[in-house]
Amino acid sequence: MTFCEHCGEKINFLPFKCKYCGGSYCKEHRLPENHQCTFELKNIPRITSNLREAPAKKGYSRGTSRSFKKYMKRQDKQKQKTIKLYKNDNVKRLQNNTTTYLLITIVVMSIVGTVFPLYLTLSRLSFLDFWLWTFLTSIFVNYSPGIFGLFILLLLMIFFYVLIKNLERAFGTKFLIQLYLICALFSGLVYFILWLISEMFLIPSGYIIIVPYGLASGALLGVICFTIFMNWNRVMTFLIFFIPIRMKGRTIIIFLILIKLIPGLLFAIGDPSALIIYLPDLGGLFASYLVYNYKFKNR
Repeated sequence: MTFCEHCGEKINFLPFKCKYCGGSYCKEHRLPENHQCTFELKNIPRITSNLREAPAKKGYSRGTSRSFKKYMKRQDKQKQKTIKLYKNDNVKRLQNNTTTYLLITIVVMSIVGTVFPLYLTLSRLSFLDFWLWTFLTSIFVNYSPGIFGLFILLLLMIFFYVLIKNLERAFGTKFLIQLYLICALFSGLVYFILWLISEMFLIPSGYIIIVPYGLASGALLGVICFTIFMNWNRVMTFLIFFIPIRMKGRTIIIFLILIKLIPGLLFAIGDPSALIIYLPDLGGLFASYLVYNYKFKNR
C-alpha cells in the first residue's frame, strides 16, 4: 500500500515517482511544481567509485540503497500520519453530534413544557415553593404557549442549525456546552431580578401572577449572537420574519435588542409581567458578549 508523500492520499495504482527527489506521489502531485520538489537527486554530484571499495551488489548502488531506506521511512511516517488523521476525524464526527442532540432535547422538552409548563419552567413556584428541579429542566425548555409557538421554534431550529453546528466545529463541543450554559445562567438571573422587582413594586398586593419562562430561548439567542459578534463588521444574511435581509453584524445585534426591549417596555405599561416575558432573553445576549470579549479581545 502506497501513500502520496504530499497529501497522504492512498494510491490504488502505480505511483508516480519523481526523478528529481525520488518521492512517490499521486496523479495530482506528480509534477515537481505540485509537490514542492526539493530536487535532491538532481543536485547530487557524481563521484567515481574508489577501486579499493568492495563492489556493490548487482542492481543497487550504495546511494540507491540509502535513498530506498529514506523512501520507506517517509512512507511509514505518512502512513502513521494518515491513520492518525482518520482516527481523529472519526472522533470529531462523534463529538460534533452534540448540536443535534441539544436541539432535539430542546424541541422535545419544549413540547412537554407546553403541556406541563409549571413543572418544567421557571416561575414564582421555583423560588417561593422551592421547585428546585425546574432550575435544571428550564435550561432545555423554550416556552411558547400554543401550537403556533412550537411551529416557530421548529423553523428557527432548522434555520440556525448550520450556524450552531459551525460554531461547534470551530471551537469544539466543550466550548459550545459552556457557552450555552453560561447564557442560560444569565437569562435566569435577569428573570429572577425582574420577577423580584415586579413582585415588590409593580404588581399590586394581593395579586399573584405566574409567568413561566424557559431558559433555552435566552441560551440559544446567546449562542447565535456569539457568531454574530465574531462578524461584527461583516455583511450577513439575516431572517426578519422569515424574509432574508443583508445587514452588518452590529446592525443585527441592535435589531435583536430592540425587538425584545421595545415590546417589553410598551406592554409593561398595562401589564408588568411583560417585562418578565420579553427581557430575560437579553441576559443570554449579554453573557454571549462577555464570553466573546474574554475569549478574543483580552488576548
